[in-house]
Amino acid sequence: MRLFYLAIVFICLGTFISPSQERQQLLFRVINAETKKPVSYATIRFANSKSGTVANVLGDFRIPIRYKKENDTLVVSCIGYSTKRFVLSSLTEKSYHILILYPKTEQLSEVFLDTKKKKELTAKQIVKKAIESIKDNFPVEPFSYITYYRDYQFVDEKYINLNEGIAEVFDQGFLTHKISDPLNTTALYSYDLNTEFTRDTLISNSIYNDTKQIKDGKMGTSIGNELTLLNIHNPIRNYKSGSFSFVYIFEKDFVKNHKFYKKGAIFLDDEELYKIEFSAHTDLTGYAYKANGFIYISKEDFAIHRFDYKLYSELLKNSVFTVDLEYKRQENDKMYLNYITFNNNFFITENNALKIESYSYDKAKRSFIMSFNRALDVKSIEKTSNVKLSYKDEKLPTYRLNFITPTTVEVKFKKEVSDFLNAQNIADKALFSIKLKNFQDLLGFKMEKSKVKGYQFREMFIQRVFLNNPSNSNLKYVDKAKSLKEAFINDFNAEDYWLNSPLKTTDN
Repeated sequence: MRLFYLAIVFICLGTFISPSQERQQLLFRVINAETKKPVSYATIRFANSKSGTVANVLGDFRIPIRYKKENDTLVVSCIGYSTKRFVLSSLTEKSYHILILYPKTEQLSEVFLDTKKKKELTAKQIVKKAIESIKDNFPVEPFSYITYYRDYQFVDEKYINLNEGIAEVFDQGFLTHKISDPLNTTALYSYDLNTEFTRDTLISNSIYNDTKQIKDGKMGTSIGNELTLLNIHNPIRNYKSGSFSFVYIFEKDFVKNHKFYKKGAIFLDDEELYKIEFSAHTDLTGYAYKANGFIYISKEDFAIHRFDYKLYSELLKNSVFTVDLEYKRQENDKMYLNYITFNNNFFITENNALKIESYSYDKAKRSFIMSFNRALDVKSIEKTSNVKLSYKDEKLPTYRLNFITPTTVEVKFKKEVSDFLNAQNIADKALFSIKLKNFQDLLGFKMEKSKVKGYQFREMFIQRVFLNNPSNSNLKYVDKAKSLKEAFINDFNAEDYWLNSPLKTTDN
């Protein structure tokens, strides 16, 4: 099997939204005025402060309701759209609002006849100049940003094990190594499991060990820290270091490993950007795989605004991994991270699916006994509606479920049902029909299901950038080798920052 490295790892080394909190927030979705589809990763800023957030891939975001009470204004922008302002005081009291952005198309400038035609740069030349200009367009002085961070799995169209928090990332600038430099560090201000979303202990316990596998992919090594894993998948910040297939070292390998195509111009406010599509050479990926994406580069100074990279396998049916990131220009005219999201596929297998090993009706006990091949999760059998039994196509209403042993369940019936069964010749077990719902074992595997497939996400959405801000000696920092679950939570007044949890649906 061809293996692609999602990351080359260098040798170095709360809080949750409750229903009451949600009522203190305003929920939004940003949509395209023409297509009515969500606008992914729109930037949200407040006119009266430097704080803000970023919408997720579905165009969703949330803000504290106090910004409405303070008569603030939302400034919503996104590459390819006209920036729009929304006065919060004009919103109704409903909790969910739709914001509409209009696409901003390329405008043709006046045509002047000139006998000396200026030679245009090719797509490849533009990308080369952008990489050469990183040291000029990105910060080399210390800075920090406060970010909303989250990690979760997405399985069967549901958010699973959503951990989220607020962190401050300290960076000594692009001339330093993001991972190995000890001053490039992170202080955690909150981090916890959001219990409003589905929790799956099987996936939670397996996601960082050998039970989990990445189809067609392989990590450079076992990585215990979620932020470290996310940070090394940023090829712009790590342009002199290794990242993932087939970007590798961005400064040295990206151009030679890919083909580039101009896709016209696109606007961010009044700044015109080159939109360039790229794809990895097939001698690197093989014909069963495809790696491609887009890079958005300023026509003014060749600053890289956005970078999207996707690797597909099996004739584009499955995604191996996806990296999406954006940088935004700040008041010093340098580019700072606005968001980064990284996901990879995974699957978890168990040799034997949960199943019924034997069952029978015991006339002496007046109950139906089911034995399973593995220990059951007690909570999965609490409701009698989870068991549907029939005898000769006649339904048998369940009265009570008893947990006899870790692998044995007793189904009790009311007297009239037991009297009926005791009067029957029940030697032929085939006359019984059994349907079970929600039954699962202690590892989380459901009936007849021995494989769980999904996507693991790690995401940062920047809420505020602080220029010329070195690390703070009064804080305790995250160990880059250990999970965030083990990190110290610093005491911090997070009034201006909030958890931008995904909007819940009826399926979540």
